[in-house]
Amino acid sequence: MRIPLPCGGAYYSHAGDLTGYHTRDASSADGRRVVVVHTTGDDAADLSTEQARNTLIAQELCASNRK
Repeated sequence: MRIPLPCGGAYYSHAGDLTGYHTRDASSADGRRVVVVHTTGDDAADLSTEQARNTLIAQELCASNRK
């Protein structure tokens, strides 16, 4: 899926979840930066944890725009 970044542009991602395990990966459009966030726990209904994962991805991918 293509997800817009708050700093402009977008990244490509695929979510993968099993009970108790949550993985989010992200690749910059040019493929030069990749981020993987893996968490454990039964937080399927916890939107704040999902937002935290998305924030980490955005911070890392947007960091390359600041250099």
